[in-house]
Amino acid sequence: MDQDSLRAIATLLVFLAFIGLSFSVFRKSRKTYFEDAALLPFLADDPTGKPKFGAKPAEKHDE
Repeated sequence: MDQDSLRAIATLLVFLAFIGLSFSVFRKSRKTYFEDAALLPFLADDPTGKPKFGAKPAEKHDE
């Protein structure tokens, strides 16, 4: 294999990774996850842990 073939394969792999990541991010089932993540900066400022601006709090998971 020459250098051009390796570059073509690397470009193809990066493109496929981009498409896979895009589908993963824009799935409808991930919407609530990203909405909860968007509220994290507002939750950190409040010592009670309640969200500001009337948003619903994210569920807490015990580890």
